Amino acid sequence: MTSRSVPEYRVTLPKELVADLAWQAAGLPEWRLGNDGMLSPGTAARYHGVLAGMPRLAEFTTTCHQLLSAPEGGGFAVLELAGLLDAADSEEAGLRAVTALLSLIATPLRAFDRWPLWQPLSTNLAIDPMHIDVVNSTLPPDYIAQLCVRPEPRGHSLISQVRRAVGRLGYADAELLTHPRYVDGSLFELTGVGEEWQPFPILDGLPPSEGFVRFTTTMLADADPADPYVKAARALERELIVGQRRFLLGRGDLLIANQHLCCHGHEALGGGQEDVPEDERRLLLQIFLRGQLRHAATPEVVA
Repeated sequence: MTSRSVPEYRVTLPKELVADLAWQAAGLPEWRLGNDGMLSPGTAARYHGVLAGMPRLAEFTTTCHQLLSAPEGGGFAVLELAGLLDAADSEEAGLRAVTALLSLIATPLRAFDRWPLWQPLSTNLAIDPMHIDVVNSTLPPDYIAQLCVRPEPRGHSLISQVRRAVGRLGYADAELLTHPRYVDGSLFELTGVGEEWQPFPILDGLPPSEGFVRFTTTMLADADPADPYVKAARALERELIVGQRRFLLGRGDLLIANQHLCCHGHEALGGGQEDVPEDERRLLLQIFLRGQLRHAATPEVVA
């Protein structure tokens, strides 16, 4: 699926699949969501019916699952979809085709009630530090996906494998992270992500397939630097920085990150962005994904 001349996390759609999917894109139904915020089973079934039998589709989905979930994978992938967007009859049809592809990997989820299924990310001229999304819930989204509609040539995306970063911590720091001592904002008008969890632990004690490393730099913004729990979180932040990978997203690149395994973020955009009109700055569309139907539950944590 990928060439040796490109990074292993990049996946290019086979030309045969692009042609078939672009031809069928206009006939894909608009997405409908259930009361749980997820793509309705009926819409998913229609998407899968259209995609069934397309050339090299099984190879594509296997590659994605290996990159995102297999122990030897990195926990993330970048799908190169510019050719599909260009071949589709309209931007709307192209986005439906991307949604249909994602539904083969996991179930699209609209977590924020006030946003559409694909949420435009506001332009942050400063750095967007490493984090997982909806960190303060009992059931954060399993995956995030960000589609680059309009690139910025100097604002790198960041990914760091958070489980490996935890593994490099000393025992004392790792133990402190199991205590529910961390707070980050509040939940408001969200669906499908469980209940608000405040304060929460960074390490919830669950295996990677079920639990999360609930980390976001914003929870440390006003924290006492002498607090041992803050020091432990800063130690994890340093390990995340050491292990982070930087890459640019071009138009049509779709970043998918497994939130059980990875944190993500963005570097500051290039200089002079204050003078660039908003509609010419980098534009990313984000969608959440639920990997499997699970019941939200607060694990046993150290008080």
